[in-house]
Amino acid sequence: MKKAVVVFIALILGINSFGQSTSNKELENNIDGLFESYSYYNRFVGSVLISKDDHIIYQKSFGYANVDEHKKNTEKSIFSIASLTKSLTAVGVMKLVEDGNLTLDTPISTYFPDFMPDFSKEITIQHLLNNSSGIEANIGRTDDNGNGLMPEETPITFDELLEKFKDSKLKFEPGTAYDYNNFGYLLLANIIEKISGQSYADFMEQAIFKTVDMKNTSIVSFKSLNQKAQPYLGLGMNKIQNFNSSFHPSWLKGAADMNSTTVDLFKFMQALDNGTLLKSEYRNKLYTSSQEMGVNEMVSGLGWVIDHKGGEKWVYNNGLLPGYASVMGSLPEKNIKIIILSNATSVNPVIDEFQGEVTFVPEITDKIISMFQGKSIENLPIPKKIKNTSIVNVSKEYQLDDKHSLLLKKDGNTYTLETADNEPWSVFTYTFSRNENENDAFSETALFFANAMSTQNFEGLPNYANDQMKGFLGTEEGLGQLKGMWGNFLQHAGKFISYNIYKIDGDDVKNVHIRFHFETVDIGIVLSLNTDHKIQGMFMDDSVKTNHINTVKLIPISENEFFINGHQNGGMQDLKITASNKGLILTDGSINFKAEVINP
Repeated sequence: MKKAVVVFIALILGINSFGQSTSNKELENNIDGLFESYSYYNRFVGSVLISKDDHIIYQKSFGYANVDEHKKNTEKSIFSIASLTKSLTAVGVMKLVEDGNLTLDTPISTYFPDFMPDFSKEITIQHLLNNSSGIEANIGRTDDNGNGLMPEETPITFDELLEKFKDSKLKFEPGTAYDYNNFGYLLLANIIEKISGQSYADFMEQAIFKTVDMKNTSIVSFKSLNQKAQPYLGLGMNKIQNFNSSFHPSWLKGAADMNSTTVDLFKFMQALDNGTLLKSEYRNKLYTSSQEMGVNEMVSGLGWVIDHKGGEKWVYNNGLLPGYASVMGSLPEKNIKIIILSNATSVNPVIDEFQGEVTFVPEITDKIISMFQGKSIENLPIPKKIKNTSIVNVSKEYQLDDKHSLLLKKDGNTYTLETADNEPWSVFTYTFSRNENENDAFSETALFFANAMSTQNFEGLPNYANDQMKGFLGTEEGLGQLKGMWGNFLQHAGKFISYNIYKIDGDDVKNVHIRFHFETVDIGIVLSLNTDHKIQGMFMDDSVKTNHINTVKLIPISENEFFINGHQNGGMQDLKITASNKGLILTDGSINFKAEVINP
């Protein structure tokens, strides 16, 4: 009987425990605690596989593959892997290179002589693979000039796409910059077909899937509908809802039209490492034929991104489609592989605006990597029942500053936190609505600018600008732009209410952050001020968030600590409240805001 119980537990955990050391067991438990905490708040739905030295050390599934049928995700669940498709397409292309049918330097004019004839001789296979082609034409993304197409419900042929993009030009000289491009992978899928004489799907099946025994991997269709993980929206919310794809997969052929399992992708990564798919010379080109991405030291390889986490190389790719999110990566120095496939996103990232995380897969991945590097990570806190001896057993009011106070209420076993005072505000945006204490010449300049903007009276503003900015703020053209900007704010954000300086940072040169509080949306502007307190530049402050929720539910996590689920409150950041006899601490990230009890 004991043996049967042990076997049952092993099956439930889905863990290959043979030969594990105590440290691996501890790591396994820590990883499990991480996923359990995210799963508790419905922030992860999907399957996970993690290996070390080619042995699976963690394998588990969470949530439902099909809610209506009450079918849970398992290691056999098949997910759309979105842009992870590109990593496999790149290997397919590289097999043609290895066989001598293609070179990375081959220009695309060889295969598409009538497409962008003025530029196609300059664009190579490598440029398509590492997103350095500079092509304006794109699918699923549009730039500031409107270049690119969004996928549609009706299917489209490759020739129809070429016709739509016939007037495309270059954004930059190929091989000189990075710009993520899905259409480049449609071109690659078509090149595979031209060279192999097979459909892209048939070529990938024969060259990769069967070679590696990826029995549940396919293009467009699912090998087994019974194993399909249905896509859902509402990740992290109380309820998730079915999502029916709003576009036909023909729009993303070779770029994001593949379906697979964590097990199959593990087989793929192993085969790539051990030389089953490519000889080492050609495999290495996937990571070395790269283009700098312009962010830290990140580079785009051929279907992979080469980054560093904690000083350690992290080779990965990730994917995102409505209802699906994924990551597949390795820490090669430690021989660790991480594969996470999810069948739920918060919203449809193609059409829905959302302040919060569309998926928590990247956040979870970073925490797993930190664990392997011996760093401590913070799980989402699991609720705990508070005893009657808790300090927080009656409603209390707390003062953060002279304009912001909080009311903590207890009704039975339910705790809530309300914001109070004359001007409506939210606990999630306190960091923006509070006033920076610094009051000096830098503040004076910023406040003059803020008053000028809000009243549209710009008289005297050039006196607060350096010589270069006077050429903007001292001209009708420049002031006309500011007036137009303000008119746009009023049109989209509603009635103007107030402004405040919420942050001042920098040493000699100061960046002064101003929040303009409107009826529906808050807007931030940052002024860069030189040592003479003069405006030398200005730019929009994208960090400013908007939230009008003034009552939030508190989740008890210890006798006097509470968790606030920001994601369920408009996609905001999570907060923590710590209460005592003397006061309250509002923790927002790494910042603690202290409040004193009013009339204790």
